[in-house]
Amino acid sequence: MPSRLLVLLTTLVLLTTLVLPFPLVALDLHVATDGNDAWSGKLARANPARTDGPLASLEGARLAIRKLPRPLTESVQVVFAAGTYRLAQTVAFDAADSGDAAHPIVYLAAPSAEVVLSGGRELPAFQPIKGGRWELRTPAGTETFEQLWVGERRATRARSHGQGYAFMRAMESETKVAGDRKDGEVFRQKILVDPQDLQAFAEVAEAEAHDAVINFYHKWDNTRRRIETVDPTAGFLTVVGGATKPHNSLDHHTGFVIENLLALLDEPGEWFLSRAGLLTYLPRAGETPAANPATYPVLEKLLTFVGSADRPVAHLEFRGLRFRHAKGVATLATFEPNQAAVGRVDGVITLEHATAIRFLDCELSRFGSYGFSLRRGTHDVTIEHCLITDMGAGGVKVGTLNDEPQDADVVRANRIHNNIIRDGGLLFPCAVGVWIGSAADNVVTHNEISDLFYSAVSVGWRWGYAPSRAKRNQVDWNHLHHLGKGILSDMGGVYTLGPSEGTSVSHNHIHDVTCFNYGGWGLYTDEGSTGITLEGNLVHDTTDGGFHQHYGKDNIVRNNILAFGEESQVQRSRLETHRSFVFERNLVVFDRGGLLGHEWRGTPGNYVLRGNLYWDYSGRPVRFPPADKLTLEGWQQAGQDVGSVVADPRFLDAKARDFRLQPGSPAFALGFQPLEIEKMGVIGAAWRQVAASFERGPTPPRPAKPAAPALNLHQDFEGRITNPQYPFPSAHGNLSRMNKPGFAPSATKDPVDALLLTGAQAARGKQSLLFRDAPGLPASYYPMLVFTPNHRAGTSTVQFDLYLEPKAYFVHEWRTGGNPYATGPVLAIKDGRVTGVKGLVLAIPLQQWVHFELVAEIGADTPKEWTLRVTPRGGATQAVQGLPFRSPKFDQLSWLGFISNANEATDFYLDELDIRTTDAKR
Repeated sequence: MPSRLLVLLTTLVLLTTLVLPFPLVALDLHVATDGNDAWSGKLARANPARTDGPLASLEGARLAIRKLPRPLTESVQVVFAAGTYRLAQTVAFDAADSGDAAHPIVYLAAPSAEVVLSGGRELPAFQPIKGGRWELRTPAGTETFEQLWVGERRATRARSHGQGYAFMRAMESETKVAGDRKDGEVFRQKILVDPQDLQAFAEVAEAEAHDAVINFYHKWDNTRRRIETVDPTAGFLTVVGGATKPHNSLDHHTGFVIENLLALLDEPGEWFLSRAGLLTYLPRAGETPAANPATYPVLEKLLTFVGSADRPVAHLEFRGLRFRHAKGVATLATFEPNQAAVGRVDGVITLEHATAIRFLDCELSRFGSYGFSLRRGTHDVTIEHCLITDMGAGGVKVGTLNDEPQDADVVRANRIHNNIIRDGGLLFPCAVGVWIGSAADNVVTHNEISDLFYSAVSVGWRWGYAPSRAKRNQVDWNHLHHLGKGILSDMGGVYTLGPSEGTSVSHNHIHDVTCFNYGGWGLYTDEGSTGITLEGNLVHDTTDGGFHQHYGKDNIVRNNILAFGEESQVQRSRLETHRSFVFERNLVVFDRGGLLGHEWRGTPGNYVLRGNLYWDYSGRPVRFPPADKLTLEGWQQAGQDVGSVVADPRFLDAKARDFRLQPGSPAFALGFQPLEIEKMGVIGAAWRQVAASFERGPTPPRPAKPAAPALNLHQDFEGRITNPQYPFPSAHGNLSRMNKPGFAPSATKDPVDALLLTGAQAARGKQSLLFRDAPGLPASYYPMLVFTPNHRAGTSTVQFDLYLEPKAYFVHEWRTGGNPYATGPVLAIKDGRVTGVKGLVLAIPLQQWVHFELVAEIGADTPKEWTLRVTPRGGATQAVQGLPFRSPKFDQLSWLGFISNANEATDFYLDELDIRTTDAKR
């Protein structure tokens, strides 16, 4: 934390604590660093005989208050003298620690005092050694910690690629090694990377290599795994953990860093702790051992509040205190992907069945998880005017993952107001600043939320349209900025999910949302978002646009300024039968990219645009769908944007991002109401100065997207399918129902065609992939499974095992990309015979496993022919060479398909698929 900020915070604490209201009648208890928990606490300083004086700890004060007669007859104030208080254990409050409405219990800092409540331990002083490094030997009994602060700043565990990251090339295989679905399956993933990225392992002992951790960044998730084996020469490593998500797998767009090797200690601010307890640190400029002691976290949580529905923890207040240093999670060695990290990462201050708890003018910093977690049955909790920073995950979690059936267990009516929440996702980049799950009537207002790698605020936690208790939440008047930072994808300044009727996302200032691959939006109504009003927001400088709706219902997008998206300005992703949203009286301006992106089929019954203003500062004509072919007049004839105009809105200085309107702006004629931009963000001149005082380095450029590598893959179909669109890594499924309006990936009710993992047949292992066909489908090629091999040269080999039922019509094709495409090898089997290859007569036995191998040279100057080998189980191999490509223009393998081409009810099974290339440039 910059020293300038420390001065401002100290000044602010002085200002706030000097005016804090003390009750006229109250019992004062005192706590001091030289106190004693055996004393009464009624004296601010010890008496001369040292027989009485202040208490020594927060836990001591809590226990002293429990001894007071109940009901309370006066309020209680616990006043902490200046100093750092090391928490010996998590301080656990329950209903017996409560105050009441007339007599609250307040824990506060003495006027002008800086009070730190720390869950960490300070280590002995560093000693300088050669090479500009510092060292210290940790005391006996010190745990193998995974987080460290040196002086006032978080230090980084030794890692590769500085502050950046590299891209993996491919996940070459994923093999089940243990477990079952009930108790948890374990898989081994084999990862291909650039060999240069593994050179730190070249001279590392095996035991030390096993301590290394790899952190993957993929789409909206991150995954952490210990490295099992590594081959620096070949560029391979293996990790073990849960199955990857086929719709969010590990591929060439996955970034990664490797941590926790001494050989990676090469950047100032990095550290490494050996198994023998030797801590090595590379100091930053200006640091000295005497002025920069090292602190590591001991406690996983700092405070817990646990009551019950009929007896909650209540009427407690914390003012002017600084809570620091907590692990947050038991270990950082592994982390399975989990959107927003909310299912696997809790807070360091947690509340369950708590009410009327207030945190005012506090600091919560230097922790490895979320900060606050408002869990089941918690309501009317206030977090106000607090600084929440240096976060391993995010700032505040509000609500539960699933709807609570009992009203008393619903999280509701909490207030997150006028806080500064910044510098998050340092350990879990997928975390968000404020997350509201299944919870109602919560208020998130006038906060500054910034510098995260994912969304600032997330509201709702239901994929699709099933009923949800997430209602009437208010996300208004916040300043949300510098998000994504080119690390993750599929994010929003405000992200919503599922039905949230009555929810408001309004009057927020959102800017600098930068994704890596796709999906850096300002306002993002994701799957099933319903009944939300998004009004009066200022959104600018995003990667993919100011507003995007994946799919949803009856949302209102009104009176917003959406400016300067890089790829497009407004996006819609799915055609649905109902009305998705109304988009009206918005000002949409840009100077690059397109206006309306992706899916705009439908009628005003599906969505409505009206009374908007559009302007392209680059001088290009403004064009509308389809494919940016229509003028505004043509678009209006299609029934959209009635009353809209293409006109310069006359901002004061759009280039300098001054979006105030000049007199005479054409926006006024549309009924546009000027935005009160100066009111967005935190309240109070001094607090705004604190928010503005953080030093932010230059924003790194958005990383270039790596070209897709050639695919080498083995798939044994021993996992499970969670989404038929993306059933396996590097694969895309295509079923007839997917092309119907309103299709939801999770819908599985009575599919007429299907891709299913089944134990009914298996060439090896326990499962294979069933292709189930049916009569009357809209096209004969359903169902279909497609891979994208990206083989551009060398020899490609595809092998698989096939089990054909009677009437099965199996087709396997190799194609180039693009449209029109060129086709290479084609293997079609109908009624037990190979068809479609001139001169080839080959019978294929039904209802038994048969192994197939197809081999072809890929490239422009190749023989344009392929080899087929067929081996029935227990039988001899038949080899046919010199088979011609379907098209002589086939020169690269970009599309590899498996198709059931029947028009009747029949099945076949696919197993042990292997795709390989000899291309050395893969």
